[in-house]
Amino acid sequence: MSRPSLPALFSRFASAAAKAGGLAGFALLTAIASGSATAGSEVNGNPIKLELSPRVCTLSAGDENCDTVVTAQWHAEREESLCLLIVGQPQIKQCWENHAEGLYTVRLVFNQSLLVELRDTQLQTVLASEAIAVIKEAIRLRRKRRQPWDILS
Repeated sequence: MSRPSLPALFSRFASAAAKAGGLAGFALLTAIASGSATAGSEVNGNPIKLELSPRVCTLSAGDENCDTVVTAQWHAEREESLCLLIVGQPQIKQCWENHAEGLYTVRLVFNQSLLVELRDTQLQTVLASEAIAVIKEAIRLRRKRRQPWDILS
């Protein structure tokens, strides 16, 4: 699965950014841009691609947490021994020995953006990383505007 270019990502999520509001929209676009820059990390000339689904979790006004199934899929050109970790959640760790690809699915409940990393088996070097951004939907209070000719309102 090929990754869309950065301008395509900005145009695709422009409406989500506008809906989320100024600062939250900027955070969304920053997370997307940084995720696309680090997704194809190279170690020793061997690119490792990490893809997450979903990439964004939007909380509505009444929601406090994202409750979703996260799927992490990685692919390398040659066999690797590595571990998948979620930063800040040490109980989630999946390792593979001598594999060229891997798939991990887990149900998570979280309220802040998550960083998912692929590391070497000694957990010293980050080989690839992706983020899942949490966006809190802004509530906009709309005041009913009266018509200029309606003097009774």
